[in-house]
Parts: sequence; structure tokens; C-alpha cells
Amino acid sequence: MVWQIGPLPWSYEQKVSDFLKPGIKRLDIRGDTPEFEDGSFDLVTAYQTEYDLGEVVRALRKNGFFVTQQIGGRNRPDNPGYNLENEGPKLKAAGFRLMYSHQGYYHDENGVLQHRFIMIGKLVYKEE
Repeated sequence: MVWQIGPLPWSYEQKVSDFLKPGIKRLDIRGDTPEFEDGSFDLVTAYQTEYDLGEVVRALRKNGFFVTQQIGGRNRPDNPGYNLENEGPKLKAAGFRLMYSHQGYYHDENGVLQHRFIMIGKLVYKEE
């Protein structure tokens, strides 16, 4: 894990596109999630939106991937501890192996310091 000041050293779009191969079933979490059977997806993505980790696990097949970029706690007065240090262990406890994780800070166009983090996890343990 690295703290970064300046432009984010990753591209969320590129990280997601690395997984988009023919035949890959993707669930993109945005607003209301459609009904689905357990283990229906190879890839679940969540870009700066809340997600239920239990539902992510339910949606994924074993060895499926979860890619998420989140607004960090510095910019969330309601949840100042929302960061990679606290969220990464939750993914691991849910059966994921973290394949990539990073967090950084940058100044937006108004000079406000922004905090973001990204996690890519592979679901290696899933109770059947």
C-alpha cells in the first residue's frame, strides 16, 4: 500500500478493462442491482458507490474478481475511517485475495485535497 500525492497512479477504467474478455459476465454496481442467482458473475465492479460485500460475494463465482474505486474517508465526514487500511482486511475476511490495492491523494480543480483508493480482489474462498 502506498500513499500518493498528485495524480492517481492508476486508471480505474484500465483496471476494469483488463478483465473484460469475451464471455466474461460483469455486474456493475450502480443504484439498484438486478435480481440474479448466486455465483452468476465473473466480475463485479463498483466505482465510487456503496456496495454490500456480502452481495458481492454472493454475485461472484469462485475465482471471480471484484474491482472497486472508492472515495476515501478524508472526503467522507460520515465515515472518516473509510480507507484501504480498514477496507482491505474486510475483503480478505470475506474470502478475497487482494491482487492490487493502492490509495492516493490529489488536488481537484478547486484545490481541494481528494482521497481515493482502489482494491482488486480475487474470490478464492466461497462457501458452497
